Amino acid sequence: MVSNNIYLRLSRCEAVCNQLRYEMDDILKEAYDNACEQQDAEQAAALARKIRNRLLAATDDKCTLDRVLPDVPSGSTFTSWLAWLKALGDIKTNEWGSYRQHLRDITDQQGFPFDIDWGTEPED
Repeated sequence: MVSNNIYLRLSRCEAVCNQLRYEMDDILKEAYDNACEQQDAEQAAALARKIRNRLLAATDDKCTLDRVLPDVPSGSTFTSWLAWLKALGDIKTNEWGSYRQHLRDITDQQGFPFDIDWGTEPED
């Protein structure tokens, strides 16, 4: 009885935290838009980096190495290691890797911090 109550409380807390996270994303976006309207480059850049970091954090579970890393070859042949390295390169250039790199590169975009192409999150 007590343990069920704890799990119910934990699930409610998780729901509240998720709602606050979504609201925080909206507040950050609104603050960024306001900084852009006021042409406050320093504030817009800081907020853009915060938004970018939140977007990157939201994709961590899609790209963490323990999830996507290919098995290390058991043999010691050059061909098996070369294939493994190629698989690592494929991870970097797959849709999620490309999206994450695009997010990391927003500060290098021509219109930063006022005109940012945030990219599109890939489908699962």
